[in-house]
Amino acid sequence: MSGLTHVGQYWSSTHCEIRLLGCADVGVGPDGRLVGSAVDLDRVLPLPDFRRQFRAAFGGRRWSEVSWAYSALPTPSVELVEYAESSGLDLVAWARGLSAASGAPARALAELDVTPDAAVDHLVAPIIPRRAQGFGVTYLNSALERETEGRRGDYAYVYRAVKERSERPEIFLKGTSSEHFVGPRGRMGLRRDLTNSEALDGTASERVVVAAGIEPELAAVVYSSGKIWGYTLANDVSGNRLENETLLYLAQAKHFTGSLVLGPLIWLSEEQGNPDLDLRVRVFAADGEQLFEHETNTSRISARLEKLVEWAGSHVRLQPGEVFSTGTDCVPDGAVKVLQPGHEVEIAAPKIGVLRHGAAVIPEVEPLQGENHRINELNPNYSHLEFAGKNTRD
Repeated sequence: MSGLTHVGQYWSSTHCEIRLLGCADVGVGPDGRLVGSAVDLDRVLPLPDFRRQFRAAFGGRRWSEVSWAYSALPTPSVELVEYAESSGLDLVAWARGLSAASGAPARALAELDVTPDAAVDHLVAPIIPRRAQGFGVTYLNSALERETEGRRGDYAYVYRAVKERSERPEIFLKGTSSEHFVGPRGRMGLRRDLTNSEALDGTASERVVVAAGIEPELAAVVYSSGKIWGYTLANDVSGNRLENETLLYLAQAKHFTGSLVLGPLIWLSEEQGNPDLDLRVRVFAADGEQLFEHETNTSRISARLEKLVEWAGSHVRLQPGEVFSTGTDCVPDGAVKVLQPGHEVEIAAPKIGVLRHGAAVIPEVEPLQGENHRINELNPNYSHLEFAGKNTRD
């Protein structure tokens, strides 16, 4: 294998840690699993290894004493971006010059495309950023659908502002902590709270579970300068029933545990405007029945992606490895308007691969139990698993 085209992260059950991954010629096999060769890039670059240093220094402490600090440390793909920025390294050019000899022996990518389990090697979100943001109503279909749901002029106004006048897009916060991000074959979060008992006009309104719906889309990964260096697939999970009640609830509708699914890998690309990718979305019931299918192309986004990122960085400093979801053209209705536990979502795009994930109710928050255990996690708590596990450096 020569010339890496993708990077990502995987959980190593042997080393009890998240490690950096490089791939080439990624595709999808007849069984729906990813195909291609994957190499462990852990020793390719002299990354700071802050997480290992922290474990070495504080390994005897209780998790409750260190969780806030350890969980904030960058995972390998963010360290990669930080290293690139400090070294003047272009990640796309760097990857193209790598070969299989640069890392550990190659292995089949399909081996890692499995359900997350601490006992087995598996893909995790290809980047777990310090912060992720999202752009809204960048597709006409999204603006029209939201207008129908919300019965107000806000969405059409924002769409026209971007499309016709190159003015301010909708930007919202998606994640600031590892619990907000979900990787391949993980579980998106479904809210448990209810909508209000009264409508905007003062009439009685039936209370229903907010839960969450899917918003499949392309995500851009950037340097702190705002330059895009790669793309991945995303599900900008949203509690749309909250947003539809009043836009003052938008923050709650967008930002909660398991609210952004990312994966399966980051496709390294120098494209700054729009990669013009076909997207296909399918939703399946627990028994495998296909409930929904939709196809679109990212060229329908209303502005150049670099301009959207420029808006986001105009009044807040961007961070290395920051992720931006770029809006959706897919607003499901009917049986999948609100996902149910057991449903499976599949988002596919040429050059990136296939992102699959499930859905589950966000568990009740419970206090730390004993010295090192937090119970009822929606997805594996990799920070806790790393800190509590025994690591080897090879």
